Amino acid sequence: MEQALRESDRRKDEFLAMLAHELRNPLAPIRNASQILRIKAKHLPDFQRPIEIIERQVNHLAKLVDDLLDVSRITRGKFNLLKNPVSLTTIVQRAVELNQPLIEARRQKLDVVGPPRELMVDGDEVRLIQVLSNLLHNAAKYSENGGRIELRIEHDGNAAILRVRDTGVGISSEVLPHIFDLFHQGERGRDRAYNGLGIGLSLVKSLVEMHGGQVEAYSDGPGRGSEFLVRLPLPGQAAAPPLPAGGVHPLRKGISKPEHPDQG
Repeated sequence: MEQALRESDRRKDEFLAMLAHELRNPLAPIRNASQILRIKAKHLPDFQRPIEIIERQVNHLAKLVDDLLDVSRITRGKFNLLKNPVSLTTIVQRAVELNQPLIEARRQKLDVVGPPRELMVDGDEVRLIQVLSNLLHNAAKYSENGGRIELRIEHDGNAAILRVRDTGVGISSEVLPHIFDLFHQGERGRDRAYNGLGIGLSLVKSLVEMHGGQVEAYSDGPGRGSEFLVRLPLPGQAAAPPLPAGGVHPLRKGISKPEHPDQG
């Protein structure tokens, strides 16, 4: 039975890898076609909105496929990091750029609070951008229109810390201990727009731990927002010490919700 389970798990991993590759193949021609349409229809205002929708949805699909590929590579032990000294300021700027269209479309307010001095970490720049981008994407996705998101970069002893807080739908105490499990989908809202593949946060956890760091989730419960905290060791330091045990934790310094959905 154990051998059968291992074989089934191996076939599942191979299937996910094949599925991701097959889904990626049609994305390039669709993206190229949308770019051609944008050039050809530059002076036709009625076409701009449909083209923007196509481009946004293709980018979203591409992100899902890339995450699926990365999860498959990690589970099969075929994933390597390209580590170099990298600035957290660069990581933050790039991750914010990637999520700015979604944040603006939802009329949300993003506050970025940096450290008093530049922080460098030894890491794979592309993958650290992916980590923070996934967290910002979730914060925007699970927050109401006009909601607030806060990104803080902090220095704590031998570690750099990234905090992403939001005023969104929150996480229940039943879901919180499993929030980083692969393919886990909790009830984070009645709207199916909140549903996903359940791989983004699992990928975040894997990538952070491959960098010698830790990631934790905090929430006071449904409707009360959430906070994700990433701790990364600074160069020349040992792996970051463990974070507090999981569970429902109060949001440090909280974020006040705007009085009107269109504020912020």
